[in-house]
Amino acid sequence: MIRKRLGDALIDSGLITKEQLSTALGKQKELGKRLGKVLIELGMCAEEQIVHCLASQMGIPEIHLDEVKIPREIIKLIPETIVRSHNLLPVSKKGNILTVVMVDPLDAFIVDEIRYQTDLEVEEAIATETAILAAIKQYYGAGDVSKALNELKKDASSAISKLPTDGSFDLLVVDEAASVNFVSQIISQAIDNRASDIHFEPEEDSLRIRYRTDGVLSEVIRVPKTNQSEIISRVKIMADMDISEKRLPQDGRIRAKLTDKNVDLRVSSLPMIWGEKIVIRILDKSALKLSLKDVGFEDELLNRFATAIKQPNGIILLNGPTGSGKTSTLYAAINFIYSPKINISTVEDPVEIQLRGINQVHVRTDIGLTFARTLRSLMRQDPNVIMIGEIRDPETAQIAAEAALTGHLVLSTLHTNDAPSSITRLIDLEVEPFLISSTLLAALAQRLVRVICPKCIQPFSPPSEQMSDLQLEKHDFREKLSFFQGTGCNNCGTTGFRGRTAIHEMMTLDDSIRRLVNSKAAASDIRNAAVKGGMKILRSTAIQKASKGITTVSEVLRVTKSEEI
Repeated sequence: MIRKRLGDALIDSGLITKEQLSTALGKQKELGKRLGKVLIELGMCAEEQIVHCLASQMGIPEIHLDEVKIPREIIKLIPETIVRSHNLLPVSKKGNILTVVMVDPLDAFIVDEIRYQTDLEVEEAIATETAILAAIKQYYGAGDVSKALNELKKDASSAISKLPTDGSFDLLVVDEAASVNFVSQIISQAIDNRASDIHFEPEEDSLRIRYRTDGVLSEVIRVPKTNQSEIISRVKIMADMDISEKRLPQDGRIRAKLTDKNVDLRVSSLPMIWGEKIVIRILDKSALKLSLKDVGFEDELLNRFATAIKQPNGIILLNGPTGSGKTSTLYAAINFIYSPKINISTVEDPVEIQLRGINQVHVRTDIGLTFARTLRSLMRQDPNVIMIGEIRDPETAQIAAEAALTGHLVLSTLHTNDAPSSITRLIDLEVEPFLISSTLLAALAQRLVRVICPKCIQPFSPPSEQMSDLQLEKHDFREKLSFFQGTGCNNCGTTGFRGRTAIHEMMTLDDSIRRLVNSKAAASDIRNAAVKGGMKILRSTAIQKASKGITTVSEVLRVTKSEEI
């Protein structure tokens, strides 16, 4: 029997139109998720409809797992790692045929893998992902961090009880499987919780593990000191780092494969007084916001920024501290202007997210592949658009300015506190003022604020001290504004926030600012001229978002400073 693709089957069943399929396929390319999951998230199909369609159109049995009791000997036929990573479950065996219920029964690769692992023929069946996940939890357990830690403690206790009493031992060795499972659960839970970083922090009497979610660190669990060594070693092994080297910092990378996506993990180790600290940066491409609207631009600012990045040549700079979302905005800008008709190249340290159709170079200063050297080579590669991860030194700054002057669009970042300071920073990097005034299209400062959870948002009257600190009268907010906060619920983990968005201030150069640049005026003078010309500063845009119920007054005060304007 010839099996149809899911999209064709859904169209034949009348569940979606060709136009809806085209939209979903475009979104799938952007998110990197399974088509079925994208259709469900877009509200085009219900989970049960997709399952029923595949079952009826393709002759695949549909199984209702809540009505089936699976024998323990059947459960053991497929390794738990395959079950959890691919969302499938063995349900029955008849002769040499194993029936496996799957979220994606058309995944020929995993079907072949099961055949190899079990030496059995496989009959695919289908059920909803919700039902399969519930069944996995029922038969294999929740697989959470606490359970994994208990196994780790139990294993360590068992090892301790078997130690010789004469002191003739050098190292406590526990079962490797326990530490492997624990680290895997820590990483898996962090990704599920939308964390951006995982911190393994050695202390005098324990190993503290924290997640950074929506920009804020919170403690997840503390591990007994006796388990610290094998946990740190396990992470280093996964990241292909030298586990024998504990005196020097190291960097590594892990590629984690989940059910419907691949996640890159950037790993960094640093020797501390109580052992090595490990930080894992989670780079989830599916969570990357590649739309300028999703990044957080207000409509007016979005139009101005879009106009700037459509220019054929010039420099556009994003400014802000580490972790303010500058790179994400650059990626969104590249995605906005991407076309098969132009050559877009990036120079990054490191390449955080791999983008299809973009030429990306990973800087390697240890072998002499610096930003400046790479840029010189790129100039001979016929580029239209060049994205530089960061302008750090005079040579890179000079090449970027010359590239813009010779007909290229250059996008990059600088570490400055506001948009006008980018000009004085470029002058500090020995770029001639006339080059800056003739090539700089826009400077954009950015910060990230937490977004109020939509499930528990409520009107809120900020305390008088906060209202006084906002200084609304200085920001042209004359009318009475309404503000909001999240009360905390299961959706946001009782924090009142879910996700983050950006606030911006954007400076474009007019004649008055160009004259100030050419005369090497102070950043404060340039700032005053930009505000007089209509630039909204960071706090003004933040207050605007707070009044719309996007963020809170406390977030506005946390990430922006009071300024004389």
